Amino acid sequence: MKLVLTGLLAAAAFSVLPFLGGISSEASAQTQVRIIQADRLAGETTELGRVRKLLNNVIMETDDLHIIADSVYQYLDLDLVDAFGNIQIEMDNQIIWSDSLRYNTSTDVSTFNGRVVIQGENAVMFSDEMIYNFFFEVAEFPGRLRLEDADGILEADRGFYFSIPDSAAFYGNVQITDSTQYAESDTLYAIRNAQFYELHGNVYIEDFENRSRMRGDFTSSDSTGYRELRGNARLQRINEAQTDTTFLISEWIELTDRDTTSIVDAYENVRIWSQRYASLSDSARYDDLAEQFILRGNSRLWREDLQLSSEIIEIQLRDDEIDRLLATPRAIAVTPDSITGRFNQITGDSLWIFFEEGDVNLIEVHPDAEMIIHEKDENDQPDFAIQVASAELFMYFAEGEIDSVKYYRNVDGRYIPETQDPGSVRLGGFQYDPELRPERPEEWLIPSLPPVSNVPMFPLPRRYSEFLRNRSLEINGLEENQNGAAADTTNSNQQR
Repeated sequence: MKLVLTGLLAAAAFSVLPFLGGISSEASAQTQVRIIQADRLAGETTELGRVRKLLNNVIMETDDLHIIADSVYQYLDLDLVDAFGNIQIEMDNQIIWSDSLRYNTSTDVSTFNGRVVIQGENAVMFSDEMIYNFFFEVAEFPGRLRLEDADGILEADRGFYFSIPDSAAFYGNVQITDSTQYAESDTLYAIRNAQFYELHGNVYIEDFENRSRMRGDFTSSDSTGYRELRGNARLQRINEAQTDTTFLISEWIELTDRDTTSIVDAYENVRIWSQRYASLSDSARYDDLAEQFILRGNSRLWREDLQLSSEIIEIQLRDDEIDRLLATPRAIAVTPDSITGRFNQITGDSLWIFFEEGDVNLIEVHPDAEMIIHEKDENDQPDFAIQVASAELFMYFAEGEIDSVKYYRNVDGRYIPETQDPGSVRLGGFQYDPELRPERPEEWLIPSLPPVSNVPMFPLPRRYSEFLRNRSLEINGLEENQNGAAADTTNSNQQR
């Protein structure tokens, strides 16, 4: 199972925005405005100068736009046009609805207010206000906005879309959700044509399919499947059986998605905790396809009372359970006796620990293996120790206890009686630091914001509701025609 997210919904969520770039060329073509319909035409002079009023059931056209409104005021001395009530503006690939519109013909700035709905070919956007600068091709949403497409929903407190660089920025309580993922942050930046996205501040990402959650101060992603998470980066994943949770903390996490695998790289004071083990290292890599963690740099791993220390430690998993551990070079494993507290120690250039059904089954060390095992008397009191060095060492376990030990080549050993204080003997490279062991996180990763609502931001404009009903009827009619044609074909074939 993948440990990382497979791609942010943001790419899909921006699919409605490109239509805004088309308004610029359309606006510049509005030199000829044709009045198709108006119940009443009036003119008067006011404090704002001459005003031409088109009242009730107004329909106007340009070469590129079809405009419907309850009324339109044209301020001839101020280069302003106001439209009011049930506004609908139709273009080739999109429709805009709003309660009011002000267009400044000298600055090429339009302000849509009240229940603004923007329907593109593949998505729809909702907001109470949109300001569009036709000259610079910049759309501003000063208030809360919502964007929906077939894949999901994006919401934010405010936002901008820049048509020329094909980029967008959203600010304040940004939320992105679909059936497989959820993300939130303070800010979201996107360069759509490069498929580059950044989330800043209080970043939280959840992958429902892979049972993974992430949190950090900053994340970015691109079209190659690469993502990074910086600033108190955290990654949490529940195993497939939902019996254990792995928690990774570091300053910087890189995630790379490929066709068949996902790779996680963590840097700077990497801490991993799970119910099965905990570890500390300078860096770590997890390969989803290989089911393998590789810890590098002053690595330490704890499992129950065992501490395994080395420069590099490989953790091989199988079905989310530890299958084997490899520590190299000059690895050392230390386990305190549960009764006497004395340290049993094994060291060597490469140290393997194999597991069977969650229990240690075999420890294999080579070359330059060395071991100290402490013994107890019949009263469970410290008695003596045995120290052995050899080229190779194999220690077999049964029901969690040492069953037998085998040594090969260049074997050298000694008996250390209690009078020589065997409890003070330490092998070279001895490490036992239980105080450094990562603890279970006090809190799991959870969203900071309430769930995204499934209901619209406001009562839908009347003409937009009519548009939805008509589209639904068209779709249902098309499906009925297709089903009828299929039935006719079936009947014809049966008659033959």
